[in-house]
Amino acid sequence: MITQYRIHPGIGIARLGNSPHAFCITPEKPAALPLDCDAQGNPLVSPDGLTEKTVTTFKDAEGRIKRQAARFQIYVYDDESPAGRPLKIGDPISGGGNQGTLVDIQWQVYVANKKSEWYRFQQLEGEHGYAPTHPRRNAGITDPDERQHLVIDPGPRMVNGTNRRAAEFDRKGGDTYAPTFPPPLKPLSIDTLGELKTDDSGRLLVLGGFGNSGSYRADEFGQPRITEYANNDGWFDDTSDGPVMARLVMFSENVQAQRFVDVESPAWVIVGYPAYVPQILDMVTMNEVVEDLEIRKFAARTDLYGIVGTFDAPQVVDVTDLDALSIWRAGRLQWNPAHKPWFYRDIWPILFRPDQFTNLANILAQSNFPHNQSTRGNFNIKKLSQAPSIDRAKLAECEARCVRRHHRGDLFVETLSPVLLSLEKAAAAEERQHSSGPPSRTTGLLTNELARDLRVAVHDFAQTAHHDGTGLSITQYQNSWRLASQTSASYTHEKDVLDARIEELLRTHAPAAGGDLANGLRDAVIQHLGKYHSGRLVDECRAKCVESCTNDQYKPDRTFLFELLRMPGDSNQFAVRGTATSRVHNLPLMPLLAGDNPISNTLSSKFLALTEYQYYLLRQWAAGRFYNEKDEGWPAPDPWYPWRDWTNATGRDLDRGVLSNVLGGAFCPGGEVGWIMRNPAIYREPYRIKADPEFSQFRQTAAQNNRDGLQDNDYLANIEDDLSLDDDFDVGLQPGDLTKHMALPWQADFNECSTQSIDVTYTDWNALYPDSTGDSQMTREQRVWETLWWPAHRPMQAPELTIVGGKPQYSPIRDWALGIPQTNAGDLKMVTEWWRLGFIVNNPYAPLPDSQPTEMGPSDPAYVSVERTEQPREDSP
Repeated sequence: MITQYRIHPGIGIARLGNSPHAFCITPEKPAALPLDCDAQGNPLVSPDGLTEKTVTTFKDAEGRIKRQAARFQIYVYDDESPAGRPLKIGDPISGGGNQGTLVDIQWQVYVANKKSEWYRFQQLEGEHGYAPTHPRRNAGITDPDERQHLVIDPGPRMVNGTNRRAAEFDRKGGDTYAPTFPPPLKPLSIDTLGELKTDDSGRLLVLGGFGNSGSYRADEFGQPRITEYANNDGWFDDTSDGPVMARLVMFSENVQAQRFVDVESPAWVIVGYPAYVPQILDMVTMNEVVEDLEIRKFAARTDLYGIVGTFDAPQVVDVTDLDALSIWRAGRLQWNPAHKPWFYRDIWPILFRPDQFTNLANILAQSNFPHNQSTRGNFNIKKLSQAPSIDRAKLAECEARCVRRHHRGDLFVETLSPVLLSLEKAAAAEERQHSSGPPSRTTGLLTNELARDLRVAVHDFAQTAHHDGTGLSITQYQNSWRLASQTSASYTHEKDVLDARIEELLRTHAPAAGGDLANGLRDAVIQHLGKYHSGRLVDECRAKCVESCTNDQYKPDRTFLFELLRMPGDSNQFAVRGTATSRVHNLPLMPLLAGDNPISNTLSSKFLALTEYQYYLLRQWAAGRFYNEKDEGWPAPDPWYPWRDWTNATGRDLDRGVLSNVLGGAFCPGGEVGWIMRNPAIYREPYRIKADPEFSQFRQTAAQNNRDGLQDNDYLANIEDDLSLDDDFDVGLQPGDLTKHMALPWQADFNECSTQSIDVTYTDWNALYPDSTGDSQMTREQRVWETLWWPAHRPMQAPELTIVGGKPQYSPIRDWALGIPQTNAGDLKMVTEWWRLGFIVNNPYAPLPDSQPTEMGPSDPAYVSVERTEQPREDSP
């Protein structure tokens, strides 16, 4: 294969913090702690040098939150490593007709913030295109040049691993660019969107801003103030996003000079708010959103999801061939009904999460019962992990009988009997309806004589066309039968003989009444004969054998949970009550979390639903089509720490690990980034954003570098166009085009996304129309359910851990954002208080579970809040 170089992760996540100097590295595995590092971004490692250490504190000595850096590195794909391996300084590389040794890596990053200029966020409006009348934020500013100043645009920055190892996205422009930054703001001004660093291995670290948000309207009465959760005119914040580019610098022995190779397509960085609960995953993560998109829209797993009839030989579709991809998407697509997921790898990580949320919200204590992992709970892993067991000896005997009965013709006659019985009943009913005379012969169509003759005819055919099936397993018999029917000339001849023989038998044994009944008999037998020739009769016999020889003690437990799941597309369904379509009587559907739009009646989406891929995996599991790795003798993860042994063996593992810690729903507007991530048009390929070339390339080409050797000149001043104030997905995304869809400032939505009162009276509306009159019964019957948003990102309650005399002490469960109400005033307070909040972590003093949890659970809480920064007392020095 042609050697390729790619940046991983394809989408990296950096996180805000207000510590001026201390930082760490964002987790690169699911549900993991950040990585500790030195001042240049080099990770601290264990004494054996093999394991990167995680942080012991999230804040600096003054109680300020450390920023988390997104770390990027280069992977090489070649014959030696087709799945990719990390590229290191000193490795041999090639490209552009040159070969040499990697001596440096040049990195260029361009982030921006377009929130203040973008459309007002109004739930799901805009996901599939904005209406011409959709309002913009800061609509009072109409001049295009003036609106350009609503964009925070520091311009691109370049670093390398040798003589330029740091750069800042500040308002100075790096002496090469004319930046746009907002004027002084209150309560906090924005002078930077972050900085770049390279570690000693040449890897890139992107740090975001300091969490500053403020309004330029501070001189007006009552300002600055927050008026709603998502759109606050006059405000700016310092979240951002943009492309990450790389160029390899080699020393070529042949020419005794440096040569340059551009890395294929940029990666992307997103700067979001702090992850306050790093070790608990959301019910749907961003990795699961992109993975679902990868499977259903980019044909990445045609063995799981593909065109009907292709699962035995899955199609290969080039993701870069848009015509081929469109043809595939237009096909008759379905999920593979035969696929068997693995319980501990695929199923349990989904079922494991809901019970974790009880550690973050005390209000779930009643509503979540019995959905827990106790011995009485219905998330009992001992029950749910037990796959159906089959009595193999009994099954072999049953399958052997299927072969014998099929070959002798017994199976043909026995399975024909119920078909003819239905025909007899229908004929008798028809006669009673239209005749008052004595009944004619409408029973006993399958007489002993006809049954005997059919059995003999079928057996003679099988002996002649297929020979004796003695000694063949049922699989061998099925394969041999189908092969003969498709390729054997003698089979075709004998089939014609059999068909003619049966036609003669039917004429001989036709009902005395003749007419429709005789024709019905003939049609039924001929149709049944088709099932015989196709092999379906032996298939059905085998299926009945499997069912009769299978012990599935806990199928009711799996079925109960699956039928409680909210199907994708059922986001407005609260509970399936006692109706004709009821699956489970009068119980809330799961997951019971707020959806993409539970707050308006336009494009409503009240409750969160799993992705289609998650739902499909659970469907297979509920039906008993799954493997228990332990029963099979395969390695299985620790069920109480499902992601602890995650290994980033490939670049795609790194892509998935990073995005697993990003919120994947609900999107109202969401966490770090929102529903735009569900749009396949923004991707060059899964996990890689399609970037606008104007803002995602080096100003000087690699060929020019090779010719002129001007690697120190970044030519950033050559940019000719401002960042666009609109979208053009055909061309690609520009800096700031992902985070512009999010709330402004982020603290407002973050604070209010705690609980949501959702009207569940009817499916199609969320709130009573306030001016409605003349229907008091409607008002009396209104039902509202208080629902959580995303507790793993915005927790509600937790006990606090303190160490007294070397021993752990726990406070009673208390509000996590104590003193910050979910009001506009509370939103404004969150702008300055977010950094004081504690981080909720796995309690290091709690005993590790080694089996199913006990009924009461351990005395020590499983998760605790740490490092809350208290307000200084007025009498303190």
